[in-house]
Amino acid sequence: MKSNSMRFPVVILLGLVAAISAACSSNTSSATPFAGKTPAQVLAMAHAAALAKGSQHWVEDVKIGSGTSLQFVTDAGTTQGKQTITGTSGTGTVLLVSAQMAYAKGDATFLEQNLQVPSDEASTYAGRWIAVPSSSPSFGGLTLGLTVPPLLPREAPSAPLRLTKLTTIDGKSVMGVTGGFDTSEAAEGWVGTQVLYISTVAPYVSIAMTQHGTMAGGATITDSNHTSDYGESVVVTAPSGSIPISSIPGTS
Repeated sequence: MKSNSMRFPVVILLGLVAAISAACSSNTSSATPFAGKTPAQVLAMAHAAALAKGSQHWVEDVKIGSGTSLQFVTDAGTTQGKQTITGTSGTGTVLLVSAQMAYAKGDATFLEQNLQVPSDEASTYAGRWIAVPSSSPSFGGLTLGLTVPPLLPREAPSAPLRLTKLTTIDGKSVMGVTGGFDTSEAAEGWVGTQVLYISTVAPYVSIAMTQHGTMAGGATITDSNHTSDYGESVVVTAPSGSIPISSIPGTS
């Protein structure tokens, strides 16, 4: 009798533990739409949601080493985009009108750093719109991130991936997908951690991204990117009075 009376409360206790565990599991499942999904599947949800919206506004702050700091303020559409760049590489504006043509205007430092204009020519062309066709060596770097489709792979961390705990960024509930630097940067030898924070409320778009690590040359990099205004109208027109970059001495 003593043995049976000792076992009875244990059975009840085990039943209570099972019930509590089931309740906790149910609460966890209902708390996030990502329950039961792999990190890669969560990234795919965010990717699809951003593509469906077609455009977004993003602000990125980058610090490289102890001497370089940059801010990018961008409105990226499906085929067009516009961006303002400020920081130690100068101040300038980039307009992507089509897949074949972009325009840039900035101070002398901006022209040297972003359009490879020779220093002895940069001051002459500062403040003037410069037409940069896709055939120019400067086009790719100048327009990077100005349209949504190619921007999305740059936001995604590389494997191995894992999900972070729920947190709040910019007043929104988010869950992070963390891994290495994105595939293109990892291929260049960048090493570090990249986290993409994705809204837990439909349409499950990314809200922010962070990077911390070392670039291929050994310089440290810290990057913070906040995204908003999904689905905004992004319309860019060619500025009047521009000059072709090929007409600037020393550029190709």
